Amino acid sequence: MLDVKVAKLSPKDLAAIRAFEQTLESHVCLLAVEREGALYVLEAKLAPNLWERVDAVYPGIDGLRSFYKTQDEARDAKAALKNLLNHARDRQFAKRPIRIRLSVPLMEEGSP
Repeated sequence: MLDVKVAKLSPKDLAAIRAFEQTLESHVCLLAVEREGALYVLEAKLAPNLWERVDAVYPGIDGLRSFYKTQDEARDAKAALKNLLNHARDRQFAKRPIRIRLSVPLMEEGSP
């Protein structure tokens, strides 16, 4: 789905994450990945104020991703998805409003 790199953690950092996991619900596991700057997500509107990732809304579309590293990639994917939905035979997929949202904010170098 998304090409991410697992972060290399010191034993101290790993222990801190495990300790924090203990305070959360039992079905939660934290994963540390290297920062990429920003991630953009494509979402489809299901109801007023209810948006869901497009890969969950349209599971029948093979190879559909929700997360992109650049806004241009997300914009191109949105255009391709809208084109597919507009020209789908038998209208097998419901057309919904699609948006691009900044999922992970841009991080300044050296900021936590």
